[in-house]
Parts: sequence; C-alpha cells; structure tokens
Amino acid sequence: MTLSSKLQLAYCVAIGLTGLIGNTTTIIVFSQRRLRSLRSSFFLSCLAITDLIFILILVIALLDELHVPVMTIPVCMLTIYLSHIASFLSSNFTLAYTSHRLIAVFFPIKATAFLKQRTNRVLALTLLIFACLFYSLSFPVTTTKFRSNSTNVVYCEEDRNKPLLFPFLVLDTLFTFIIPFSCITCMNLAIVYKLHSNFTYKLKLPISNVPTPVKCPSLKSSSNSSAHSVSDAVPLSQLSNGNLSNATNTNGSPNNNNNNNIYSETNHLLQQQNNSLLCVRPLERHKRSRSNVSIASTSSARQIPLYQRNTSIGIRSTQCRATASAKTTKMLLAASTVFLVFNLPYHLSLFCFLFIQHQPTWMLNAVNIARLWFFASFCVNFFVYVICGQRFRSEVVRLFSCTSLRRHITLRAQTKIQDRQGSIYLGQRLIRVSSTHLSH
Repeated sequence: MTLSSKLQLAYCVAIGLTGLIGNTTTIIVFSQRRLRSLRSSFFLSCLAITDLIFILILVIALLDELHVPVMTIPVCMLTIYLSHIASFLSSNFTLAYTSHRLIAVFFPIKATAFLKQRTNRVLALTLLIFACLFYSLSFPVTTTKFRSNSTNVVYCEEDRNKPLLFPFLVLDTLFTFIIPFSCITCMNLAIVYKLHSNFTYKLKLPISNVPTPVKCPSLKSSSNSSAHSVSDAVPLSQLSNGNLSNATNTNGSPNNNNNNNIYSETNHLLQQQNNSLLCVRPLERHKRSRSNVSIASTSSARQIPLYQRNTSIGIRSTQCRATASAKTTKMLLAASTVFLVFNLPYHLSLFCFLFIQHQPTWMLNAVNIARLWFFASFCVNFFVYVICGQRFRSEVVRLFSCTSLRRHITLRAQTKIQDRQGSIYLGQRLIRVSSTHLSH
C-alpha cells in the first residue's frame, strides 16, 4: 500500500468516526424537548439521519478496503442505491430548511401559519418516496463481478455501456445538484441582503430622546376643576413650552385669575416632571425622599392599567424572540453555505464527466480529491451547529457533562432566569402612575 493510499485510508477512518459520533449526537440533541420547538429542527434531524446513513456506507467501503469480506452482491447493490438516496435527500433537506429560514426572514408574521410540523413531515415523506422510486433505476445500471471463485466478494460499479445510465445520471445531476444548489445559493444571497438591509436601516434610524409622556386622565370623577382637566390632557412638554394659552381658550376661561392659577399649577407640574416619567432609573428610585415613597405607597393601591403592567414584559419577550431568530438564521445560513462549499467541487466534476468520454489523469486525481472533500460534508454539520448555535452548544454540554457539572450549569441557568424575572419585576415596580399625583 502506497503512502497516498494510507493517508486516504486514515482520512476516511477519521471521517467515519467523526460522522458516527457527530451525527448520532445531533439526532439526540435535536430530539430533546428544548430544541424540538425550532421550526427547522425536524429537517435538521432528517439531515443528520441521512448523513449517518451515508457514513455507514462509507464504513462498509472502508471495511472492504481492509479486505473484510462484506461486499457481497446484495450489499454492493444496496450501497450504490442508498448512496444515491442519501445524496439526494441531503441536498433537498438543506434546501428545505433554507427555504424555511427565507420565509421566516421575509415573512416573520406569517411564518407560523406556513411552517407547521405537519407540513414538514409531509414534505419529508414525499421526498423519501420520490427518492426510493426514482433511484430504483440504479439497480439495472449496476454490474457486479466476482473477485475470485472461492468467495462471494464482488466488484460493483455502474456500467457506462448501458444506455439507461446517461439519462439516469443527467436526471440525478438535475435533482441532486443543479436545482438544489441554484435555489440554495439564491436564497442565501436573499437572506444576506435582507439582513444587511435591516441592519443598515437600524443604523440610519435617528437616536431620539425619550418621548415626554402624556399625563393620563384622572381616575377620579368629573368633580375635579376645569383647570385640572385641561392639564390632564396636555403633555408636559407642551406645558413647559408655554403653549397653555390654546388649552385655556378651548376651556372658555380666559380671565387673568384662572390664568394665574393654571400657571401656578404648571410650575407645580414642572417640579414633579421627574416623578411623572413612566420609567425611571434604579439609582433615581433610591434617591427619592421618604415623602415620595409614602405618596407612591398610597397611589399603588389604585389599579394600574393592564397595558402599563405588560409593556416591559412585552418589549422584553419581543426582543428575546428577535435575538433567538437572528441566531438561528446565522446558524442555518452557515450550515447551508458550508454544504455548498463541500459539495460543489465534486458535483461539478461529476457533471463534467457526463460529457467527457476519455478523462485525463489529472482530472481523475482532481475527482478523487473532490470526492474526499465531499465525504467531509457528511460530518461537518455537527461542528457548524456547535460553533454557530448557542442553544445547540448548551444542549451538547448538558448531554456530555457529568452530574456535578450539569448541576452547576442548571443552577447557573436558573440564576439567570431569576435575575431576568427580577429585572422584569423591578421594571414593573419602577412604573410611576403620574396621574394619581397630578390630579390632586
């Protein structure tokens, strides 16, 4: 055995071991309850199963290289048949989750209506049935030849002299290479363009100051004075700018006494402007005097509107969903790009072989190198998920960690959740209902 053959054998052994461990771990992780909620987790699990099948076929080929008598006629026919199916499903499952991410990026509101688990299962079953039926054509174009008369070990290859082979390979190239690769490339470019445009739009947004809140209507009945009712409907910024004349004219009290009373009330409101903000800093909260604390305790007994209580929670949950969606988009975009990088050279060389009858030696060597590069695509997804997927990485650590380390990670996650809930509770406590103060 030459040095190149030994290196090739060692490379294939490393690919086989890495693929077996990585794809098995990926299937287990995506079957966990925490990751099953992802829209693309089903297709990622199917892709891992497909990659695992191809790795098993590669292991059988390695055993044959080590002169283990495993390549009998049924095994030989099944390896060619299943390798075609695995290659087809790998390309189309990648296309499926890329299209999922495209819909989620361009149509985030309608994504939940379009991307359902039932639709995913129907699509995966349709692809599997089509692959099993179409690639059954590989049986009549495959020939076997016994290596010796004493054993059942055979040589197995696709016969180029059979007329059915050329249209079969053309259709296989169309379904496995041309259509999926073109669609994946266009979708990735569209996703990158959309993300870049959103990022540019956010950068161009002006940094606006915190808007001055409008004083809510008083919770009391209409027994309050007209001056209080006018000031309840006017923003504090409008009062500070001296635009109170319009409000007094609409109330029909233009005399000087009422104006003096309203301006004195305006000064009182301006003094309490810091107390009227809906959100204050925690440091300012502790700097309040005891009198303000007593006033807040008396006003907290009154019922706070529902939209004021749920504003901070709604904003926080929306931001968390947007952040999780962006991280998932980056992970899937990286996975589909890596798939293109590892599969494109080999499929291009096979496409060139369809129209070249006599291949030179350098082309055969290039095809062998591209084939080895192609084998790595069936074990590299695990590393892409670990590097780019934070939730996947935490689940892998949780899966392989010992009991004490797992307990530490769980305790740390619970601490983060408690801190987050405490910040939400603090945000609710910091909400000031200014209408209860300013109406007196």
